[in-house]
Amino acid sequence: MDIWFKWNMFYTSFLPLWASIVVSDVWSICHKMNNILPTSTVQTASRIFTVWNIAKIEVITFLVLVLYSFFSIIYLCCFISNKRKNPSLPTGKIVEAKRANKLSTEFLLAYILPMIAFDFSSAHDVVLFLIYFTVLSFLCIRNNNIYTNFLFEIKGYRMYECDIECPVLTENKLYKNSLIISKNKTLANSIPRKIGYFDFDNYIYIDLEGE
Repeated sequence: MDIWFKWNMFYTSFLPLWASIVVSDVWSICHKMNNILPTSTVQTASRIFTVWNIAKIEVITFLVLVLYSFFSIIYLCCFISNKRKNPSLPTGKIVEAKRANKLSTEFLLAYILPMIAFDFSSAHDVVLFLIYFTVLSFLCIRNNNIYTNFLFEIKGYRMYECDIECPVLTENKLYKNSLIISKNKTLANSIPRKIGYFDFDNYIYIDLEGE
């Protein structure tokens, strides 16, 4: 699978965290400006220069997060759209399915909330966060633990635990306890059913037909 797709799936899983950091950075910049700048007598250029001097970390963090979040969202939307246009989508038959309701909440509590404790106006904390996040991203991407995605939640996707039969060479193979990410609200009904999918790693699929 495309490593960039994996990385951007992982990155957009943390959109609530990135939004929290951006708000925190803006708040910190405004607070520093109010404390240091003498109101309207300062020229615009001087004000910008002063903001850069007193809040370099916040400004850099803000720009990186906003710009890359925008790029990552566009990339994923285009990637899925291109996969959906494939005239010969791989198809499988779902034989069992149930909603996986707890995965998003568990991901939020286990990964996102603890990271909010970092102080992103401190170079020390930013470095520690980057070390932690790099290790976490390596482990999650390497083990395909990138299915809980906030962007997909916004777009209306749901997660289902399924048993699915997929063609492998000349025969069908049953993959039990697989995860299917789909917009289909009734995926767990009318089983068995066929879907066209994008395959993560034989156990995680994105339903490209369900709406």
